[in-house]
Amino acid sequence: MDKKENPSQNISIPRMEEDILQYWLQNKIFEKSVEKNPKENLYVFYDGPPFISGLPHYGHLLGSIAKDIVPRYWTMKGKRVERVWGWDAHGLTVENKVQKKFGIKNRRDIEKFGLERFTQECYNYTRETSAEWEWYVNKIGRWVDIKNAYRTTDKSYMETVMWTFKQLYDGGLVYEGIRTSLYCTKCGTPVSNFEIAMDNSYKDVEDPAITVKFKIITEGQFKDAFALAWTTTPWTIPSNRALVVDKDADYTLVESSGTRYITAEARNDGVFSDREFKVVKKIKGSELIGLKYEPPFRFYSSKEGEFEIYHYDGMVSMEEGTGIVHSAPGFGEIDSEMGKHFGLTLMLTIDDEGKFLPGTEKENPYTGVFYKDADEPLIQDMLTAGLLFKNEKIVHRFPYHDRCDTLLIQRAQQSWFIDVSSLKPRMAELNEKINWVPEHLKHGRFGQNIQQQPDWCISRNRYWATPMPVWEAADGDRIVVSSVKEIEELSGQKVEDLHRPYIDKIVIKKNGKEYKRRLEVLDSWLEAGSMPWAQIHYPFENKEKFETNYPGDYIVEYIAQVRAWFNVMHILATAVFDSNSFKNVISTGVMAGSDGRKMSKTFNNYADPRQVLQDYGGDALRLYLMGSPLMVGDNANFEESELRTKLRNVLNPLWNSLKYFQMYAEVFKWNKSEITRPEHILDIWITARLHEVIRTVSTGIEEYRVPVAVRAVEEFIDDLSRWYVRRSRDRISAGDKSALSTLYKVLLGFSKASAPVIPFMSENIYQMLRVFSAGDTEESVHLENFPGYDSDFILSNQRLLEDMKRVRELVSYGLSIRSDRKISVRQPLASAVVSGIETLPHELSALVQDELNVKDIQYVTEVPASYAPVSFNNINIGLDINITDELKYEGLSRDFIRKIQEMRKEAGLKVGEVIEITYPSDSDTLKVIELYGAEISKKIQASNLIAGADFTVRKVS
Repeated sequence: MDKKENPSQNISIPRMEEDILQYWLQNKIFEKSVEKNPKENLYVFYDGPPFISGLPHYGHLLGSIAKDIVPRYWTMKGKRVERVWGWDAHGLTVENKVQKKFGIKNRRDIEKFGLERFTQECYNYTRETSAEWEWYVNKIGRWVDIKNAYRTTDKSYMETVMWTFKQLYDGGLVYEGIRTSLYCTKCGTPVSNFEIAMDNSYKDVEDPAITVKFKIITEGQFKDAFALAWTTTPWTIPSNRALVVDKDADYTLVESSGTRYITAEARNDGVFSDREFKVVKKIKGSELIGLKYEPPFRFYSSKEGEFEIYHYDGMVSMEEGTGIVHSAPGFGEIDSEMGKHFGLTLMLTIDDEGKFLPGTEKENPYTGVFYKDADEPLIQDMLTAGLLFKNEKIVHRFPYHDRCDTLLIQRAQQSWFIDVSSLKPRMAELNEKINWVPEHLKHGRFGQNIQQQPDWCISRNRYWATPMPVWEAADGDRIVVSSVKEIEELSGQKVEDLHRPYIDKIVIKKNGKEYKRRLEVLDSWLEAGSMPWAQIHYPFENKEKFETNYPGDYIVEYIAQVRAWFNVMHILATAVFDSNSFKNVISTGVMAGSDGRKMSKTFNNYADPRQVLQDYGGDALRLYLMGSPLMVGDNANFEESELRTKLRNVLNPLWNSLKYFQMYAEVFKWNKSEITRPEHILDIWITARLHEVIRTVSTGIEEYRVPVAVRAVEEFIDDLSRWYVRRSRDRISAGDKSALSTLYKVLLGFSKASAPVIPFMSENIYQMLRVFSAGDTEESVHLENFPGYDSDFILSNQRLLEDMKRVRELVSYGLSIRSDRKISVRQPLASAVVSGIETLPHELSALVQDELNVKDIQYVTEVPASYAPVSFNNINIGLDINITDELKYEGLSRDFIRKIQEMRKEAGLKVGEVIEITYPSDSDTLKVIELYGAEISKKIQASNLIAGADFTVRKVS
């Protein structure tokens, strides 16, 4: 790669990055970086596969860069880091896309459409992947093998998932039963709780908020009074089996308009807000337990113990409603728990499409009616019967299925579950082995989720997924298989495809029985949780490779995956391998638009990511995102201005430092053989700073504190470009071998240290420096080892490092005085004074003196009153701002020189080319030439200075 170009050539950083990218691709640098390290020395990284038809957004770019920076580092540390892309290609999202294409509304319509045809259409949909992914992945500098990506639809992947189910089943961790969980009536399938929690899939919905009258029929003081219960789900009233109170709370028997009501005392003002009432009697909730009532509807059969008042811990809230809760077991998790506890009927009164089933005691007029469509008619029936106390509306948050945009209900259903409850103690123990970033997630969101989550419903009544590998005989006898080979041996049939309907056609005959496959498929989250071993077809292949390198070293995703992917991986790792799934995890925050709202084209609150990469390049985006609070789990707004800042303050100064070295190394024909040891104080300092930044980058990445590494890179660039190069400009431009040697070594070392963070720019630096080497470099900086650092060297120069920080602080605050007083830096001043610190060494004091452009610097106990002062950290600095004529003309001479140097640059003149100039004949300029003409001629390489009307520059030779 020939990087010996004209230093003044001003190509853009995005253009430079494109050239570097093509170099990597043409020379297969990524592949070489993986292959150079031994297979026995693996570093294992888990990459969550994106959905196959999705398009990249900023969230993906954030995750993708985080998935690149750490593997790049460990590759340079000698680890073999294999990075293969994956596609999530199963599940309801695919099914819904196909349904939409063909106008298919529900599961019944899929059966009519033809399951084989439907499966083939799912295949067709997932064959096409977006080419945009590869463009984005390349532009951000991420190295990953996309061309050989695995898919969750691969037969090998699905086989491993079936094997995983078999391990769970044999371990007694899978059971079939009826439990209440979220259910989608449109898709006709259960939905995982953590799937909703992951993307906060809730929307504001307006629902009825009714208060129903339940007439007490038990003889005694409460007979004919009405217990009032509040609900936002009128459609569950026909399934009512009980009322629930808090036995320890205070309740009241209230009279209003001649009718007696029972409510919680704490809720009376809210319940009777629109009418007068009188408290007849105060009672404890315990006195109400056992009272019987007449239900509003008797469509469904009841049994002894139903239509009574109960107490159940945690069910009654005094924050809303009446303090009495209507319970319909089967339509709410706690309702079902309460019903099971007291032996009440689990109400299976809604079918798979969300429609009412026929009555079992009386005719149900709502048979076949969709549950939400029954709300208003049910309310009217209760109004007519005089059983409605209030009929209001409420807007509240309600879960919905983002795959089909359908509101979800809590519904009892026959499903297969993983017994997560029995795993919780071990899951908590194994969590202690995981390094969490941010740390609070370990015992916070993740740890709490371990304790709180219900058993995991893993069966789905759908189609496009891994089949549940269970074959059942008519008498209930089961065969659970773990491999394709086992299916073939048991059935005598060839397994061509594991998808439905092909796998459903396979029948097993054994011991005179015929076994048919249960039609359920497995939750796609079971596939996701099996990814660490399914992607390499374990245990059918790569057995030793997996077992030697499990758990994985690193995983990173956004924070919602704490309760989703990270959770299911931990469940399965605990259940199948008695292990944690990963050792180190970064959970990133959520990126919002520039206005703090969710990124949306409607809000116009974010820049197009493609345009951003074209305008600013991948390194700028990497610096911005990897250095942001997002990498420690905090949320942040996307600010395009930050990318401009990264270009202006970080990447361009670094590139200019490289060009500055290249320019003078070529002028003086310098090469690596002329390297000398650093002796100048600035050379020693910047070398010590290089060792510091190598240490900090290494420590930051190894501790998975990525912003620490990024900040170290940015701070070093500032030290290098705005201090070392600027302060060494005269030495470098004079061909000083020590200065050129130091700058070469520092740029080379830094190109390696910064390679994981800014891979494009580090490669650009490395390739340019290869021209000056003796041919002992690698083909790419990314094939180099990560540089080591000398702790002793850092320690021996610790005072210098601290003093130089102080020097820069003194300069910064001293210059602020000039800025406040509007005195140009080129205008010399007589002196500066400093108090509050020990006297700095002469060489460092000279730097302060030169930077502040003062003739003298003194260390005093107190700044004189005549000086312009500024204070910081108990340190005071002051400048003598009285400007004499002598100082004035010296300042004007520097302005003169700067003017001519700018004109040289505009004219495209190179270093060493001699010029002749004219200058204006005003009195001040003539005085400047009289006093400083010789010095000016030397600095601007002028053979002649001629008085005239204005400034002009002419090349002489």
